Amino acid sequence: MENERKRDSISYEDFTEQHKKRKSIKNMSEIISYLNLHNLYFKADHSESIPRITMVFKNCDRCPDYITEGCIWFYENSMEVRVYYSKLGAEICQKSKYLPELYRLLNYINARLWVSVSDGLEGALYQSQYLISPRFYVTEDEMQDITATMLIPYTHFELDMLEMEDFITAALPGLLDDLSIPVFLLLEGRITVEKAIDMVRSDIIGERGRM
Repeated sequence: MENERKRDSISYEDFTEQHKKRKSIKNMSEIISYLNLHNLYFKADHSESIPRITMVFKNCDRCPDYITEGCIWFYENSMEVRVYYSKLGAEICQKSKYLPELYRLLNYINARLWVSVSDGLEGALYQSQYLISPRFYVTEDEMQDITATMLIPYTHFELDMLEMEDFITAALPGLLDDLSIPVFLLLEGRITVEKAIDMVRSDIIGERGRM
């Protein structure tokens, strides 16, 4: 009887592990289908054995190199999403003498900016709402990427797949494009941090967020 219970326990653990893997693969496949449908550039690979999708978002006319980039890592129960400026944007950040001012600006953004997504069809597909608040920061590695990051549980993603996919591939890249002007003018020393905060408050929060 004890041996049977042990075998049952191992079988249950195996089942749970396989279920988690299937869930991550299923959601990764869903996002790949979305990217293909919308003709968005991406590649799928693994990073330290974790499934990953890397993306490039074009038509970011105010961003360095006119693009933003993104990555999604698919863990057992959730996906980690990052959207960030190009390598040129990171190089501008690395060379800047105004990182303390940038940190103040990012602190303001994290405190006051709430990001929503629209279906572009006046709510025909879904109502615009605040889903997840990404964190804005500069990475601590040698790249110094200016990044927006969020962790999305699969249970949340599966409830609002289309809205979440639009959020990742449209709302966040669009927001980074809007933020480019105050961020990079500040890094180049052409405006003060007070001016950069005022630009975010008046030009972006007034359109996208709430005071």
